[in-house]
Amino acid sequence: MTEHLKALLAERSEPVRLTVGNLKGGTGKSTTAVEIALTLARFSDLPVMLVDADSINGTTFEWSELAGEEWPSEINVHYWPSINLAKRVRDSGHTGHLVIDTGPGDAGILRQALSVTDYLVTPITASPAEAVRIKPTLEAAAEIGVSHPLELSVLFTRVKPNTVSLREAKEAIANVGLDVLPTDVPFVLLYSQAFGTVPDDLGVFPQVLTEILEGGDDE
Repeated sequence: MTEHLKALLAERSEPVRLTVGNLKGGTGKSTTAVEIALTLARFSDLPVMLVDADSINGTTFEWSELAGEEWPSEINVHYWPSINLAKRVRDSGHTGHLVIDTGPGDAGILRQALSVTDYLVTPITASPAEAVRIKPTLEAAAEIGVSHPLELSVLFTRVKPNTVSLREAKEAIANVGLDVLPTDVPFVLLYSQAFGTVPDDLGVFPQVLTEILEGGDDE
């Protein structure tokens, strides 16, 4: 899988530009954004810009600060929870991969992020109610998608496998017609205790990134 992801990234004509967004809080957005950025840095030769656009929590930026000297030099982190986010990204002159972590409840910043990225990854937890709560996020994506094509993927996080709640949540999301990534992020210490560290083991995220990119290529 690792060699396949390396080849997939090397063959791309454009860098990966990806937003992690869900207007509902508590779904694992920051962990997803950091792990995807670390995966890109590890499996690609291009530099990575990781933008924390969460004005409420700022978890991604704090994560990189706590990691200190262990933080990869290939990943530049910016704290830009600004309604001018898109302009800041464009003015930065960055030509490598881009990952933007957006916060809960701010549709304006989410739309800004989506306008400068090609993928939207929406982490959700295993509750049937998520199919309803995801609607504001989808509305923001649809608004931007009119003039700027987006590939949307739903990623289940903090998953306890083989539960009724997981099965019902996936059925509810499928009924809305959304693309659910085959790989889930399990509820394990590898992720729940990763904050402020640079883990050697990226867990399922190389597979998750592969599925995101291949899903977009298939359409």
